[in-house]
Amino acid sequence: GATFPIVVARPAATFSAGAMVRGTRSKIKSRKVVSRKTKEFKVEKKIQDPAFRAVYDKNKSLRENMQAVDLKKLYYDRLPEKIPDEPKHPMRVGEEEVPIVKQFIAKHGDDYEAMHWDIKINVFQWTTGQCKKRVIAYQQGMIRSGAAEILSGHGQDMRKPIFGAPKQRNVFGH
Repeated sequence: GATFPIVVARPAATFSAGAMVRGTRSKIKSRKVVSRKTKEFKVEKKIQDPAFRAVYDKNKSLRENMQAVDLKKLYYDRLPEKIPDEPKHPMRVGEEEVPIVKQFIAKHGDDYEAMHWDIKINVFQWTTGQCKKRVIAYQQGMIRSGAAEILSGHGQDMRKPIFGAPKQRNVFGH
């Protein structure tokens, strides 16, 4: 006769079902079902502009309302007659920027792209346009002292300035 190899069947790993669930069973019992209801956010109460509040449709979302409104019609009376050619606050070069601008002019002349890529001098990582504005402002003598920098910083915060009453913000910047 033929001989067959003897195969010994090993018993399957014995795990008690209770041991596996024992830790989770207490967690399942103490688990609370939480039913959170999302609160409906009322945007119309937050809108401070009376013209937009009058046009606002409660059945639409804020995004749909913003897309439906024609801003030219809504704020026609507030738009300026003519947009000014020059900025209200011209570019000035601060005291700490003057040595950098001097090095730019000495090394590169009018090549603003080269100024932008000069990593040794351009430590503030100014763009080509920023380099050009600063060089032109320096050549026009528009230099701001350190004391002026500090004083201008006090007026930066329109809502709670350090000195005096809060200023009225001009929406269109003119």
